Formats: sequence, C-alpha cells, structure tokens
Amino acid sequence: MITEEYLDFTPVTGIKVGGSFIGKPLMKVIFYYLDGILIDTGSYYTRRVIENFVRNNPVNKIYLTHYHEDHAGNARYLNKVLNLPVYGHPLTASTLKKHIQLKPYEYFMFGPLQAAEIHNVPAVVETGRFTLHPIHTPGHSADHVIYHEKNEGWVFSGDLFLGSKIQYFRKDENIIQTLNSLKLLASLEFDKLFCGHNPKLQNPKIFVEKKIKQIQSILEEVKTLTEQGVEDKEILKRLVKNTNDFIPRLISLGDVSYKNLIQASIDSVRKETSAPQGA
Repeated sequence: MITEEYLDFTPVTGIKVGGSFIGKPLMKVIFYYLDGILIDTGSYYTRRVIENFVRNNPVNKIYLTHYHEDHAGNARYLNKVLNLPVYGHPLTASTLKKHIQLKPYEYFMFGPLQAAEIHNVPAVVETGRFTLHPIHTPGHSADHVIYHEKNEGWVFSGDLFLGSKIQYFRKDENIIQTLNSLKLLASLEFDKLFCGHNPKLQNPKIFVEKKIKQIQSILEEVKTLTEQGVEDKEILKRLVKNTNDFIPRLISLGDVSYKNLIQASIDSVRKETSAPQGA
C-alpha cells in the first residue's frame, strides 16, 4: 500500500509518503521540492510517487540529508534510470557505494536500500532563486546534514529534530553528537523547520530547545545517579520505568526503544567520568 499527501508550504512543497509491502505504512516521511531540487527521496516502496513527481515537475538535482532507507531509498533509481545527479555528505557517498543489508524491520517498513552513486555535496547549494548551506549534524547518523536557507529563514532538517521529546532511540545513534547538533541548529537564524517527519512552521526554535533540555536533563540525572554509586542496571531500570515503547521495541527487536536513549546516556556519562583529567 502506498499513501501520498501534498503539503503546500509555498514556495516549498512537501510530499508526505508512506509505503509498505503488506498493509498500511507504519511510518511516513516527507521529501521536499523547491526551485528544481528535491531534498531526500522517500523509501523504495514509494518509488511510484517520486517517479511521477519527477516526470511532472522540473527536477534537476537531488540532495540527501542522510543515507537511511526512508530518505535515500530511491537515490539509485533517480540517478540510474531518470539520470538525475544525487548529492550528499562524503560519508553518505561512501556508505551508499555498496549494498546495505538492512535489519528485518527496516526492510519490511521501507524496502531495500540499493547501492547508489552519490556526489559530495558542495559547500553552497545554488538553485537559482535560493541559496542553501549544507551543515554537518551527526548524531542520528554519522553522515547527517541539514540545509539552511539563511535569507528565507528555512532549515531542512532531515531526522535531526523529529519532535520536541525523544520517545525512541536507535542503538546506533550518538546522544552527545545529537545534543551538539541540536545546539548548532538552535544557533541558526530560522523561522521554518522542514523536518523529514514533523515540520514546524511557527516558533520552531521553542520545540528544538525543548528537545535539547530533555537530553540535558536525562544526562544530568544519569550523572547524579552515577555519582551516588547507583549501578548502571538500576539506573536503566529507574529511568525506563513507565515508558511505553513496547511496540517499536518488539517490531525492531530492540533496535529502536526509549531504553536505548537511557543506555546511550549512561554510556556517555561513564565515558566522560572515566576519561583522564585534561584529556
């Protein structure tokens, strides 16, 4: 089943798509169009939507925020079949050089992620009408970038923001990098946040700051407990208690959960406290 919804943010268009092999899509993602470029591509299962869009709109280039299958799932098709150049961070390019073996839940939700030729994104993206500055924002993934249009006050944030409160966290995410990247985002001048799943068009910085405060609060709580001599297992038990992440944890076999957020925070605090002084 494929779903599609067009979001009018004139002069930006958001195309919200979801696809699944069986049944209704479990997650939807938004790819964006402005002035001849696409930002992200949707998943393999939503290929028909992006193909129809490209064939009916003047698209010249594609820019990726990161390599994940719901954002880069059609990169190879757009490049090889529709002859459109695709750009991303150098880590995106190196990651997508070869076929990536997805976890079962990723494949089920989004379809395969095929190897693709990705060009290194330039320091400045000029569309004709707009100027976007790619900014490396690791955390959600090592290769993640956002695109900032200073003159318009826009940020295309991929999966950096997602929401003002972290409910689920991937095992491979980096909590400190995420925090630092969110602080970098908050330091930019913008009033529209074009998130890959949850756009915020009014007072977006308020929502970004809430997420920053959540992470800082968790890290501080973990640090306090470790200084009190509480063992990691007990910290995990206390801070995960009463959180409702059973379904995503079950579907992902533990790869996505709130527990991962707390574990990442514990690991970070332990690493910080065990580091040699002055290092």
